[in-house]
Amino acid sequence: MKNIFLVDADDTILDFHGASALAIKAAFEKCGIAWQEVYADVFKTLNDGLWESLERKELTRKELIEKRFPLYLQALGITSVDGGEFNRQYLHFLATNPIFVTGAEAFLKEIGKMGKVYIVTNGTEYIQKSRFDISGLWGYIDDAFVSERIGFDKPAKEYMDYVLSHIPDFDKERAVWIGDSLSADIRAANEAGIESVWFNPKQKPLVGTAKPQHIAVDFEEILQILWKM
Repeated sequence: MKNIFLVDADDTILDFHGASALAIKAAFEKCGIAWQEVYADVFKTLNDGLWESLERKELTRKELIEKRFPLYLQALGITSVDGGEFNRQYLHFLATNPIFVTGAEAFLKEIGKMGKVYIVTNGTEYIQKSRFDISGLWGYIDDAFVSERIGFDKPAKEYMDYVLSHIPDFDKERAVWIGDSLSADIRAANEAGIESVWFNPKQKPLVGTAKPQHIAVDFEEILQILWKM
């Protein structure tokens, strides 16, 4: 029976893209620029691509933060806003306005009855801590492992080594990894020899080398899978 749950945070438990869109909108308003819905789509595409490059070690976290908003504003043709100032506004709003994925709290309560729950997340330490504090996420989990604090990002072996060595009495046969990212979550689970569930509510195609043992489109389906393990 599985009773050690390694659960991704962003877009698995917390709605990063929803919160990010609101933070982008608030940052534009703070900078005196009228909001357009297309701005959110452009940012999602650019930001996702940069984080995937980070996971592939094609750039550093510092480079991602420094490049992201200058590239974004350039893509929108906006020259009246400084990228650094926009970044500060965005991060402030992102850190202070977390949103749960629909059904995530009930899901965490259920798996909390079954065993220990650990958040495994890439991200900036102070932003993730703020979001976890404000959302009340700590009330559902036993611990959280944030990549910036560890010094390595999922799916790096060093990240995994740290996480597994800091979970009391860890046994990979009793563990399951749950996350929405093939390149970060499922690949990390594969390389660590941990059974995985790919949370795929948008029913994206399975591409690349990462191979989940299970695929679920919602939390109820994940629970059904876990109960059979």
